[in-house]
Amino acid sequence: MLLLLTLAACGKHVDDSAAPASVTYYKDVRPILDNTCARCHNDNGISKSFDDPAVAQSEAATMKAYTQSGYMPPPAPTTSCREYANSDRYLLSDTDKATIAAWADAGAPLGDVVADTRDTTLEQLSYYDLEIKASQPYSPVFTNGNVNDYRCFLIDLNNATQEYITAMQAEVDNTKIVHHVVLFQPDGTDDLYADGTDPHDGFSCSGLGQQNWQTLGAWGPGDNPTVMPAGIGIPLAPNSQVVLQMHYFDSFDGANLETDQSGYGMQLASSVDHTATNYATGPTNFTIPANDNAYSSHKSYKWTSSDEIIAVWPHMHLLGSGFDETVTHTDGTEDCLLHMDSWDFHNQVTANFLAPEPLVAGDKLKVTCTWDNSADNPNQYNDPPIDVSFGEGTTDEMCFGFTLVATQ
Repeated sequence: MLLLLTLAACGKHVDDSAAPASVTYYKDVRPILDNTCARCHNDNGISKSFDDPAVAQSEAATMKAYTQSGYMPPPAPTTSCREYANSDRYLLSDTDKATIAAWADAGAPLGDVVADTRDTTLEQLSYYDLEIKASQPYSPVFTNGNVNDYRCFLIDLNNATQEYITAMQAEVDNTKIVHHVVLFQPDGTDDLYADGTDPHDGFSCSGLGQQNWQTLGAWGPGDNPTVMPAGIGIPLAPNSQVVLQMHYFDSFDGANLETDQSGYGMQLASSVDHTATNYATGPTNFTIPANDNAYSSHKSYKWTSSDEIIAVWPHMHLLGSGFDETVTHTDGTEDCLLHMDSWDFHNQVTANFLAPEPLVAGDKLKVTCTWDNSADNPNQYNDPPIDVSFGEGTTDEMCFGFTLVATQ
């Protein structure tokens, strides 16, 4: 998954309203950027920052071109499938597009200064009870033509009592080389430094972790903080350890000279009404034929208990073109959990459900991914296209719906 620093504005929905007669940056455009674009386009984001009005002004023509052509905003889960929290902040209305276009056509005037009232809740949590990261900066190692470095760091939380994660987010230090971040909880039975590796340098690990590791959370470019509904949390036993997994990608000359010290921030509670578990669901046994522009693969799971799905984070690599997760209930009815009819690696949004989806024993969960492995795909990295299979590397493919489930 090549980490390109693209102009990542935000989502879309149909609206036939027109732009205001006279538009300025402060009065009309900045509220749009603050609402839907600043989660990526900020001083600490993955794309060019619009925090400086002069920068936004210089990009006015590009904003118009990208939003009018449909290149931007990037794909996000559709609300036709299910309502999810803050969906309006991933979507750009036709009115908003018309306003940006009118502003660009007028020469991008700044207008009178208006106080900034930006809501930063999609950019970062307001506070942390616990912040973890590697003990020192790490420089990725790419050897023998390997452009991927999976590095894991075992971290003691030093929590004396039972705790529950109620909100969490990745703190990404160097977006130029970080492909994704996953947080696991090991069961403590393995000596993860048995090979003699210095713990400060972490250890080499599989992208899928180990079989006895429980996924706590995951991040990809464009993702937002995960916030549990009230009374729900992911349990952390006393004296817990976590594994912070970093995937680094050699996407440019000198990437091996970069350093990174990413981590995770969490909000904690001492008690909750219900516990939550993150399940990595999706097919792993697939090969996408060369030149196939609409190849799909799926995997189904039969549920064995009564629970509630509260969020889904979809994850594919560069060739992805669509994602679906559904549940078929024991009475034969089917509910859509998440649908995307397109895909952009740089906008991997967690859909936090406004209303949980109930599950009972016998329900069937299904995850389906679609890929475009043709030469026409602008994200195609093989010339000519070749067969692409499941794998951990950036130029392999994945299909996961990280499904956050609360027990009842």
